[in-house]
Amino acid sequence: MSRNPLSSSQRRRFMQRTGAVAAAASAGPAWAQSSDIKVGLTTDFTGIAAAFTRSTLQGAQMAVADINEAGGALGRKFVLLTRDSQLKPDLGTTHTRDLITRENIDILIGPNSSAVGLTVSAVAKQYQKPVIMTTANTPRLPMELFHPQFFTLVPSGLMEARAMAEVLGPMGKRFAFIGGDYEASHQTLKYFKDRLAQVNPSATFVAEAWPKLGEPEYSSFITRLTSAKPDVLFSYLWGADLVGFTRQAKPYGLFDRMKVGTLLFMDDLKALGPDMPNGVYGQMRAPFFAIQGDAITRFTERYRARFNDWPADWAIMAYESMLVYAAAIRKAGTVEAQALTKSLETTEFDLLRGKVSFRTIDHQGDVPSFIGRTTSDSRYPFKILADVVRVPAQKIWPSEAEVQASRKT
Repeated sequence: MSRNPLSSSQRRRFMQRTGAVAAAASAGPAWAQSSDIKVGLTTDFTGIAAAFTRSTLQGAQMAVADINEAGGALGRKFVLLTRDSQLKPDLGTTHTRDLITRENIDILIGPNSSAVGLTVSAVAKQYQKPVIMTTANTPRLPMELFHPQFFTLVPSGLMEARAMAEVLGPMGKRFAFIGGDYEASHQTLKYFKDRLAQVNPSATFVAEAWPKLGEPEYSSFITRLTSAKPDVLFSYLWGADLVGFTRQAKPYGLFDRMKVGTLLFMDDLKALGPDMPNGVYGQMRAPFFAIQGDAITRFTERYRARFNDWPADWAIMAYESMLVYAAAIRKAGTVEAQALTKSLETTEFDLLRGKVSFRTIDHQGDVPSFIGRTTSDSRYPFKILADVVRVPAQKIWPSEAEVQASRKT
């Protein structure tokens, strides 16, 4: 893959194709006298999500540079303002309120943590500021806690669990689970079991393992899982927990004894390197190597040239969120919340992952879930996914009746 960055003219053509901004003069943008368009990002720059946040920031920064180079939106420059929520919901509230009331931001993109995402969304609702989630994906946000200013470009946790059940469900009759002992993990298993009952009614669960977050020693959990002799193991481990479990489970032959499917992030693939077994079914949100088209190829080349790194899902989704805002602002002709919300609701956006629009009832973007098998590829210093299936949003998102029912409780 070539690593030469695109020329300025190539970037402007890409932005025009996405509908994100108006064409810029060849001499560069001439900014209007009106104020900048301020984008607020409250997210987790410190703590266990710091690596994810770095990718989110880089994707957003790259989008801001591209949008501004191509003329901005309405002749106005985009400016990104950030705050560190440190994985603390109370700081999510404080910092987001500060961005709105003191910095006078116009729009928001969401944090990495779902717990912080709940508070950011609540403040956005209070002040009627549009917010697009790019990582946080608790189903509560588009369902019972929905408000008109909320939008998301991430498959919800419910959607991801259903997608895994669709792919893993037909692979056996005996299932097992391992996941951290916290709310999202327990919810995910429930959603998985509910869909598995439809996909494979004869399936049964023979073992469940619930290590604490940050568990350093997995031998007892590995022994319990292998002794149960499942056909399929569904994992909701991620980050350091998935890395630790994988390295400790390999000597036991766990990956040879059963099919394994897991939530998988670029950070995990890079951390494990050659230690990641082949043949693991991984679920990702925006894997650059599995997305087709010239746009993602050029984006990856430029991202590599700018940051000397491969773009994680977080970078791609943050980049897309900024393109969405720029396109919607241009169509609305304003950043006023009501008009911008209407523009977001009624526009189809041409993004790196393909064409995306937001469903009216919950503002869930119709983005797919990517599931494939880990394999080596000489082009990369880490394992990637092969034979990737794009499970469409329409197959896995909650029905409108389910969404409405969630709001009555």
